[in-house]
Amino acid sequence: MRIDLVITELDDGGAERCCSELALFLMKRGHEVRLIVIGPVPNPPRDQLYLRLVREGVRMEFVGARKWYQFPFALWKLRRLVARDKPQIAQSFLWHANVLSAAVFPRFKIPLVGGHRVAEHRDARNAWSRWAANRMHRVVCVSDSLAEWCTNAEKIPLSNFVVIPNGVDLEQLDRNATIELREESCVPTLLFVGRLHYQKGIDVLMEHSKSILTQLPQHHLVIIGYGPLRSQVDIWRQELSMKDRVHVLGQRPDVAAWMKQSQLLVLPSRFEGMPNAVLEAMGLGIPVATMRVEGVSELLGTSTDTQSVPRDDWRGWQELVVELGKSPDRCKELGEANRKRVRECFQLADQLRKYEMLYQQVLSETQSRRSASVSKETTAS
Repeated sequence: MRIDLVITELDDGGAERCCSELALFLMKRGHEVRLIVIGPVPNPPRDQLYLRLVREGVRMEFVGARKWYQFPFALWKLRRLVARDKPQIAQSFLWHANVLSAAVFPRFKIPLVGGHRVAEHRDARNAWSRWAANRMHRVVCVSDSLAEWCTNAEKIPLSNFVVIPNGVDLEQLDRNATIELREESCVPTLLFVGRLHYQKGIDVLMEHSKSILTQLPQHHLVIIGYGPLRSQVDIWRQELSMKDRVHVLGQRPDVAAWMKQSQLLVLPSRFEGMPNAVLEAMGLGIPVATMRVEGVSELLGTSTDTQSVPRDDWRGWQELVVELGKSPDRCKELGEANRKRVRECFQLADQLRKYEMLYQQVLSETQSRRSASVSKETTAS
């Protein structure tokens, strides 16, 4: 198959990693893949995915649009790229790429598969998502709960969705986790990994961290990530009386190593699709303390109640962090169960094969419809 993968940007996030792994998987399976990025080439240190794709020889095109007012330019550029080299099928990831792709690929009668990754309620955004979904052959969601949210919030029929969860390569994850950390110490660590953004609840973590660390006097808190609230996080840390126990590391290439040495991942998200940080932490055999938002129950399975609390229950989340922080044996038990669940249910190769099978199915359906249309026209004439 000739396949275009279209994504908004190529920074080191969950959707970007899924798209990159899919491109590499499809190439190894003998398909012709082109990765189209709406944004520009990412800058260091957020260019790790880009550098890997360059090393692996993935064909990439960068539209270079950064701002909303560049939408007409991005639309024009994407249309030119597709007109110059038409694929058989296209897959888009993230909201901007979904909308732009829905405006371009159907015009060339190229079947389009969309990708929904997060349950973000914004009326105008949801309306555009609904418009885009109506021009797609399928929409991939990363969890059943996200598909249900899209049906309720965006009024997209549930039958339009295909659920393909996120996945991880456990062998690669283990290799990444062997990186030696200069900052490594023997103190028990609470780890936050994610965008420094309202969605991930970084403000909740800041608000509750003093109480948590007071009740866990031996623990340190490590924050890894970047985002619009980075300056507020830095100011908050400087004003903490226990700032020597809080470490804000920014974007890191050694996240897996930090996860491996931590006792607990803490992630008080307000909304998700299927949090990649939780999945990777589970794959490395550590427990999590998170909110029961989209995708979390599917990830944790029977351990949902012991590693998460209901959405927006901030006090309950704080109590869960403290409870697990005081119970290293319980953390080890939960971590082992998490690793086993990932091995059984969320292996990366298994999930990527589902994309390949979906593309083959969509192309088969498209060809059948075209053949039926030609047959009707012949009969009518």
